[in-house]
Amino acid sequence: MIQVLLVEVSAAAGEQLLKRLSVLADEWSMRCVVGEAAALAALDRAPADVVITELTGPGFDGVALLRQVRERWPATARFVLSANTSTQLLMKALPVAHQILCRPFDPAQLQRIVFRTCALSARLYSNGVRASLGGLRSLPAVPRLYQLLSQELDSGRATPKSVATIIEQDMSMTARLLQLVNSAFFGLSRRITHIREAVTYLGFEPIRNLVVSSEMFRAMSRLAAPAGFSLDAVQQHSQRVGSIAAGLLSDRELSRTAYCAGMLHDIGRVVLAVSMPEAFSRASELARIRELPLHVAEQQVFACTHAEIGAHLLVLWGLPQALVEAVAFHHSPAALGEPQFGIAGAIHVADAIEHARLASPGDLRPEAVLARIDTDWFARCGEADALPRWLAGVDHPDAAAA
Repeated sequence: MIQVLLVEVSAAAGEQLLKRLSVLADEWSMRCVVGEAAALAALDRAPADVVITELTGPGFDGVALLRQVRERWPATARFVLSANTSTQLLMKALPVAHQILCRPFDPAQLQRIVFRTCALSARLYSNGVRASLGGLRSLPAVPRLYQLLSQELDSGRATPKSVATIIEQDMSMTARLLQLVNSAFFGLSRRITHIREAVTYLGFEPIRNLVVSSEMFRAMSRLAAPAGFSLDAVQQHSQRVGSIAAGLLSDRELSRTAYCAGMLHDIGRVVLAVSMPEAFSRASELARIRELPLHVAEQQVFACTHAEIGAHLLVLWGLPQALVEAVAFHHSPAALGEPQFGIAGAIHVADAIEHARLASPGDLRPEAVLARIDTDWFARCGEADALPRWLAGVDHPDAAAA
């Protein structure tokens, strides 16, 4: 049963919320308190899986509460459920809340979102992940450029000019970003020559995601990798997976997020390789000898996989939950609990396609892809016969995604 702490601005509001959520009483064990101090005291007595709070009220600051929860109980899912629709206030809540929902709300929708978030939290804070994180030499710190960019975007005052000014402080990032924006993937009608144009065309979040993917690989490139491990090969594989995954989704925004998720999906593999090289080499050798997928061998060696380690790093860097979910569940999208083909499913399929292509260059066989994907889950998603369509764009994934 999911342990839920509800935080309201008054006892009357708490009673109304409990009544509204009574339909979930069979799956949720709910407590309701009034105010920030009472919420923190309740969590001290008994931590919760989920905190759901109002955002503002007389003498009440939901953002400050969630900031405390994030620092003291990082495994607790944090939700805002608010009647206040002030853009400025909602922007302040974005960095500390997993999800923001406005009232009136649908309890069934809230239930689905909470399930997904709890599934992610359970994966990111498992004993295996904790043990592996404790054994890491270090995790790369948030680069200054990305930190400045995130602060600007989260301020609610960002403009294409202000965002471009931050990015253009770094000449190599400027060049890299313009290269990505002008790739066939984005399918722009003319060549983009200035960062401000790129921000205007693509929007703030795609730009932020592209910056962080490039910054992550750049941060990891400064660390020594074990013999036989190629950072360039991982980056090329990741870009290829991103392009293929983007082509599997018809919605343009989901497609662009999938592209960035694909570029990041194996970042945990790099973290393990450079921070725990001996153990990673054992996992790689186990995978080779027993002909196992690398993540299966990692589970035996680390009690977790590079997917969870990578997703944990994305959380530390403050990336959106959609990206974190896609990275964490790209080996097992069914664990998200919804039979819906989304970003995690697209990365799962794209990763399988690319691994099958690498295993047999020039002879991409459907059965080799099917052996690597969760066919039962895709059938439940209504995608049982989609493989021929998915494979049709593999030779030219950028063109398919544009």
